[in-house]
Amino acid sequence: MQGGGQSPPSRRWGNNLATERRHVPGFGHPPAPDMKKYLATVVICLLATACTPMGTLVPPGGEAFRARLLKPEDLAKLPLLPTRVRAGDTLRIVPDSQPATMDLRNLVEDAQSQNYVVRGDGSFSYRFIGRVEAAGKTPDELAAEMRSRLDAYYREPGVTINITSSPSNRVIVAGAVRNPLPIDLGALVSIEQAIFAAGGLMPAADPRMVSLLRMDAQDRYQVYFVDLSKMLEPTEQGRASLSFQRGDIIFVPKSTAGNMADGIDVYINQLLPFSRAVGLNFSKNIGSNDSTVTTINGN
Repeated sequence: MQGGGQSPPSRRWGNNLATERRHVPGFGHPPAPDMKKYLATVVICLLATACTPMGTLVPPGGEAFRARLLKPEDLAKLPLLPTRVRAGDTLRIVPDSQPATMDLRNLVEDAQSQNYVVRGDGSFSYRFIGRVEAAGKTPDELAAEMRSRLDAYYREPGVTINITSSPSNRVIVAGAVRNPLPIDLGALVSIEQAIFAAGGLMPAADPRMVSLLRMDAQDRYQVYFVDLSKMLEPTEQGRASLSFQRGDIIFVPKSTAGNMADGIDVYINQLLPFSRAVGLNFSKNIGSNDSTVTTINGN
């Protein structure tokens, strides 16, 4: 019977079945995942891309940068310091005269022992006078000191000193260049030549902030900056040459995009338990009002 306001059995059975199917696992759509956790992970990843790794050298900004920013033509005006003896240098020391008691054998030995290597402590040993402190002195200053000490052994105690070879007689080109390397000092005449000798700039380089590190009279590095972003543009005056001195360092920093790429590699690719891709999948049944399913996958 259908009296008493009750539904027909078939309709009640159908409604109950639909209700049961909504609560039976495997029927209908799966519950939505915890989106807050995944969104928090994405936000952390995006923030990490804006962080510069601590191992990245970044030029200063503001007034500190502008105070040391030079025009390319101003590089040639930087003062050059006198060459000083350093540890590892090979010195050629030639006496201006020979002692009165020197025989033929001593003359041969003297001709064969005119080269002296400065030890790691900055000294070397010389006949008759023993230990000589050489590091930090110019060849002329060192010759004057030796002249006074050799006065007891030579009628004319003068000596002539030249640096014949030096491991520090190089310019180092580093940073965002294709082939960072030290270059012999005598092979360079300009900062542009040094960069091209190192293979040129990498795509992530920032040529607007190229750094020149140069030692001052107290053997402390001073930093200067030069904008080389227009070094391929022709000028009526041409490009001024730069007189390098040994120990100079040319450093090309990375651009903001290059630092962000490093941040992704350091803080995401090497730390999170997925490789390089974060995917966002969105699905919806067409033609119905059913709930959607959103998932975030890391590959």
